[in-house]
Amino acid sequence: MCEFIQPSPVFSNRFHSDRTLRYTLERLLPPDIFAKASPDLARMGERAVDEIPRLAEAAERNEPRHVPYDAWGHRVDRIEVDGAWDRLVAIGQEEGLVALPYEAPYAQFSRVVQAGLVNLYEGAGAVAACPLVMTDGAVRLLSLHDADLAARYLPHLLARDQGWTCGQWMTEKEGGSDIGQASTIARPLGDGTWALSGTKWFTSAATSQVALALARPEGEAPGSKTLALFLLELRQPDGKWNHIHVRRLKDKLGTRALATAEVDLQGTIARPVGGLDRGVGKIADLLNVARLWASWGGPAGVGHLLMMARDYAGKRRVFGQWLRDQPLHRQWLARIGAEYEAMLALNFETALALGRHEQGQDASGLARLLAPLSKLACARQSIWATSELVESFGGAGYLEDTGIARVLRNVHVHCIWEGTTSVLAHDVLRALHGTDLGAVFLADIERRLVSVGAAAAAPFVGQIRQACQALRQLAGAAGERDGRRLAWGMARTYQAVLLLEAAIWRQVRKSDASGWTALQLFIQQPLVPPALPVSEVELGDLAFGTTC
Repeated sequence: MCEFIQPSPVFSNRFHSDRTLRYTLERLLPPDIFAKASPDLARMGERAVDEIPRLAEAAERNEPRHVPYDAWGHRVDRIEVDGAWDRLVAIGQEEGLVALPYEAPYAQFSRVVQAGLVNLYEGAGAVAACPLVMTDGAVRLLSLHDADLAARYLPHLLARDQGWTCGQWMTEKEGGSDIGQASTIARPLGDGTWALSGTKWFTSAATSQVALALARPEGEAPGSKTLALFLLELRQPDGKWNHIHVRRLKDKLGTRALATAEVDLQGTIARPVGGLDRGVGKIADLLNVARLWASWGGPAGVGHLLMMARDYAGKRRVFGQWLRDQPLHRQWLARIGAEYEAMLALNFETALALGRHEQGQDASGLARLLAPLSKLACARQSIWATSELVESFGGAGYLEDTGIARVLRNVHVHCIWEGTTSVLAHDVLRALHGTDLGAVFLADIERRLVSVGAAAAAPFVGQIRQACQALRQLAGAAGERDGRRLAWGMARTYQAVLLLEAAIWRQVRKSDASGWTALQLFIQQPLVPPALPVSEVELGDLAFGTTC
C-alpha cells in the first residue's frame, strides 16, 4: 500500500502571478515607467520564490543571541545574528528599497515602485524590512532638518552595497507611545556633542550602525515640547559600544529573527538633529515614512499566503472534490481576496501621495492623513486575512515548518509598531482638528466619484456618497470616543472609491470583471461603523468588569 503524500504549495513569482499587485502597479504607473520598472520588480519577485524564503527560514531558526560577557568576564554585550539575516537586509539594500525614493528615477512614482518591491520582498521574509523602514525614515528626516548630518551620514544610509541602517530609539518604560513621558536626559559636553543617559525599552534593529533617539536636555521641563532629537553612532571608533549597556533581547510573538533590545544609555555620545527645538515635530517626518512601510508589510504577507492558498486549493482533495471546486472554499478565498484588493489600493495610493508631496507636486497635506489611515486599516485587515488563510490550510497551516504560521506571527507586529490603532485614531483626530484636511479628504473622494463614467458604478457611487455624508457629520462632532469609528470609516470609504476606480480600469483595460466582484464583496460591510448604542458608564462596566 502506497503512503499518501500531499503535494505542497508551489511558490510563484508574484509580480507575474498576483493579478492584484500587478494590475495595481500597471494602473498607477505611466506605461513607460511601468515598463522601465518591470525588470526590477520581476527580479525581486524571482528572489522571493526561493532565495528570500530560504534565508528567512534560516534567520528565524537561528534567533539573535545576547552574549553579555566574554570568556574572561569582560562586559561585551555582543548581539549575534545569523548570517542569513544580514543577507536579507543586504538584499533589500541592493534592490534599492531605501535608496529608490531619493535616487528618484521615476520622479513622484518612485514610492509606488518602492511599494511594489517591498510587497514582493516582505511577503515571505523575516521582517528584515524593519531596519530598512527606519533607515528610509531617517534619511527623510535628516534631509529636511540637518544638512550637516545629512552630508555625513546619507552616503552610508543610501548605499546599495555595504550600506548602514538606522535604529529608532523612542520607546521608554514610562510612556510607550506617550513619548512626552520620556526620562532620558541629555547633558552638553561643550564640543557640540551631548551625553545621553536613560533606558530605551524597545530598540528595534539593535545591530544598526546609527540610531535616532529622543532625550530631554538637562534642566528642561517635563512634556513632549522640551524633547530634543539626537543622532548617535552605536559603536566608538575602536569598535566598543558607545557607552551603551544591553540589558536583554526581547522575546516576542513574532519578528523573532530581528534583534530588538532593551538598552541603557550611560553617557552615550550623540549630536542634536537640527538644534534642540521641535524634537517630536521632526519625528513626524520619520513617522509618515515608517507608517507607510508598516501599512505595506501586512498586505505583503497576505499576498504570499493567498498565493500558497490558491495553489493548494488545486492540490488538496476533501470529500471527493478539490478545494477550489467547493463553493464554501471559493467564497472564503474570494472574501479574503476582496480585502487584499482594498489593502493594496490604499497602500499604493498612499505611496503615490507621499511621492507627490516629496517631489513638491502636492501641498494639500493629503499624504499626512493617508499615512495613519493606511497603516490603521491595512494592519488590522492583514491580521484578519492571515488568520483566515492559516485556517484555510487546516492543520498544515498551524505547523511551523510549513512557514505559514510564521507569516501570521510576523503580521501582528504592524498594528503595534509606529502606533496602535487607538494611537493612530488619535493622530487622525489631531490632523483634522483646526485644519482643512477633512475637507481635502472628502473633496478628493468626490473628485474621483465625479470622474467615474460607467453606468454600472451608479449604485456604488451612491453608497460612497452616503458614507461621506456620515463622515462629514461625524467629523464635526467627533471626540475621543468616536476616534476609531471615524478613522476606520475614513479608511474604508477611501478604499471603496479606490476599488471603484480599479474595477473600471480593469474592465476597460483588461476585459476583467473581477474588480467589480471585489468591490461588491467589500462594500457589503458598512463603510462607516454604526454608533455605539450604550453610555460611557455601560462601556466601562463591560470593559473592566465588576466583582459580585
